[in-house]
Amino acid sequence: MRALFASRLGLAIIAIGSALLWSTTALAAERTDPVAASRFPVTLTDLAGQELTLLAPPQRIFLDNPRHLFALAALLPDPVSRMSGWRGSLESFDPVAQSRLTAALPALADLPAPAPGTANNAMLGAEALITLDPDLIVADVSRYRELQTSPLRAQLEALRIPILFVDFREHPLADTAPSLRLLGRALGAESRATALIQQLETEQAAVDDCLATVTRRPSVLIDIAPGLRVDCCRSNFDSGLADLVAYARGDNIAAGMSPGTENVLNPETILARDPDVIIATAAQWPKGGSVRAGFGVEESDTQRDMADVVARRPGWPALSAVSDGGFHALWHGYHQGPFSVVALQAIAGWLHPRQCAALDPEETLESLYRRFMPIDASGTFQATYAGNPSENGNTNDGSRDPR
Repeated sequence: MRALFASRLGLAIIAIGSALLWSTTALAAERTDPVAASRFPVTLTDLAGQELTLLAPPQRIFLDNPRHLFALAALLPDPVSRMSGWRGSLESFDPVAQSRLTAALPALADLPAPAPGTANNAMLGAEALITLDPDLIVADVSRYRELQTSPLRAQLEALRIPILFVDFREHPLADTAPSLRLLGRALGAESRATALIQQLETEQAAVDDCLATVTRRPSVLIDIAPGLRVDCCRSNFDSGLADLVAYARGDNIAAGMSPGTENVLNPETILARDPDVIIATAAQWPKGGSVRAGFGVEESDTQRDMADVVARRPGWPALSAVSDGGFHALWHGYHQGPFSVVALQAIAGWLHPRQCAALDPEETLESLYRRFMPIDASGTFQATYAGNPSENGNTNDGSRDPR
């Protein structure tokens, strides 16, 4: 009896949700700009290879990854007015970014941000999504594999809630432009997406130019969020920053060590390899022991955190990268939004300081934010370890690069 009741309740919820969604679609079509609406319906093939048709520009978008707000804010003058909610918020990742975006987009303060439930990275269930009444869900392409074995996929199909799968994280250089094109078409913001893609391609071409004469590949350790989950050392093997390091002609010491995209390296292996360059990702995670970077962060705080990492890790003060100006911090958010080309410029400059000296990632970031974002990019987004504040002698002159 209980099973029958639950089944009927589920069907009732789906029926009510479908009615609400169709009602919302009709209202959205009425209040959409006629020029944008004239391009609909549109049929898209997303990064998961699935085809979906949007009858009208979506007006109640749900972001499964809150960091996708950076992409929406770059494409829409008021993205929050076209959102029904997001899974969590930026608060735990970058509270200053959350504060600045809320100041620029006041409605963000009241945007529903339901908790994902018992599993921190779990997608919301059908009942929660019905309450938010979305007409489009934007999700990471990694969700596609997860949904293949989940009953949620069939429930969403029954509710006629389309999901658009994009990617700025797994393969940022290959997937950022296609993801922006998809969002541009889905949102009726194609001209804005095209302009952004053109600038990103121009900035990437500057990297291509300086890499043209590079012959040596410095060895690189990618150190993901030191101290956040483990003290040492999570690393990317074949995705995320690993893509950027490979593109910048770096030899990722973790590549090929283990299957999968991320794992923990043996500290003794790192000491034995003695990498030329160490890149630690940094943000404003609430847990202490990590390296701070991002909006509103002072470089002196980043330097202190980097000194703490060196001090607490056995053998690290003797690593060549640490003593010769090759230890760097990079904002973790670069490869989780549309501006990973800025990280690429920073990495290319660190790996090849002579050939790529003309690259200016700070100016690139400021230019992109001035043109496309509603907030400024003041803060610390990349830094080179200057040595323990109580000691002298460490430099940042790229002297280890013999080319």
